[in-house]
Amino acid sequence: MLFYRYSYFSNQNDFEFYLKLILSVIIASLIIIFLIQYLRNRSDSKYRDLLIIFGLVGILLAGIQYTRIQQLNTAHSQQAQMIQFMKSVATAQNAKLKNVAVNTNALQQNMVVRVGHEDYQVTFDNNFTSYQLQKAQLINRAITYQN
Repeated sequence: MLFYRYSYFSNQNDFEFYLKLILSVIIASLIIIFLIQYLRNRSDSKYRDLLIIFGLVGILLAGIQYTRIQQLNTAHSQQAQMIQFMKSVATAQNAKLKNVAVNTNALQQNMVVRVGHEDYQVTFDNNFTSYQLQKAQLINRAITYQN
């Protein structure tokens, strides 16, 4: 069973997002360069063709980036909720934050929280504003941690 520790949520890396963002800036720069070249040399069709190609690639990347930004906003919101939840559990159980782990990367009903060597099933209210911990027994004791 895979459990996520506090460090997993607090150290998320968005390298892929920034790489795509840099690629988008490069494509946008190429579009501007080929637009200028096309406007200077209207008789040379290669600049028009390159402008069309990079324009379509730019539109495709813009759509992908928009979707990725939406996903990142959702992920960051879930991470913030999970961090707050883990801090609350650590405080309530008088445990260190590094000893708290969860089996999902987003808040959900009936998730399992591990505090030290004790396992708890979590029950949330309808709005996910309060929770109740109940002792639980894991069937599979083979546990790995994601940091």
